[in-house]
Amino acid sequence: MSIFEVAMTSYWRSPDAQAMVALFVSPQVGGDWRAENVLTVPVFLAHVLDADPEVAVLLVDAVRGGDAVKVEMVAQALNYSHISARARLMEKLVGEAAAASMDENGADFATFIPTHPVHVDMLWAAFFATGADVYLDRITALLDDWLAETPLQVLLARAAAEPQVQAQALAAVLAKTAQTTLATHGRDCPPVRAALARRAAAMDGLGAALAARIGAGFQS
Repeated sequence: MSIFEVAMTSYWRSPDAQAMVALFVSPQVGGDWRAENVLTVPVFLAHVLDADPEVAVLLVDAVRGGDAVKVEMVAQALNYSHISARARLMEKLVGEAAAASMDENGADFATFIPTHPVHVDMLWAAFFATGADVYLDRITALLDDWLAETPLQVLLARAAAEPQVQAQALAAVLAKTAQTTLATHGRDCPPVRAALARRAAAMDGLGAALAARIGAGFQS
């Protein structure tokens, strides 16, 4: 992970919007972005701006006319955000046309429905920025559609030619992504373990059982 991703994943422990923005705009950050960062970092930044709108001006002024990737990320963060100056700052950053085409009400990732594995990472970004359990509960809920590797590969092969199984295949892929990321982040993140415990406590099927299994792995 890049230095910014490391800071992002631990941000929930001690939020500091000004320090995070300063790191994002610094010369040491950039050039090593992963492709999915273009989608996940704006979600994170949007929540940081919502929590401390004053840093939005600093962020826009720092990236304007500079690194094109950072400009794109900040523009999307403004589009997702709910700060009162979002349209004015978007115009300042990338022009009137972009400001005029912004989503009117920003984005609500608490109700966001993933349709691609990277969307699970976007829910993680929202959690890292806020520490809010709602995003973790959205991720653990995806476990309900988990499939073992062999049935999953069979289903994926069918999905290419059978539209009627594509939704089931997508749900299984999202469940696999949720399982992997929960196992990755849970060992060092008590809120993740608590979310798994909540899901396991439901005792209502495969998702609960898998949550219990993932949680048990942190005790070994």
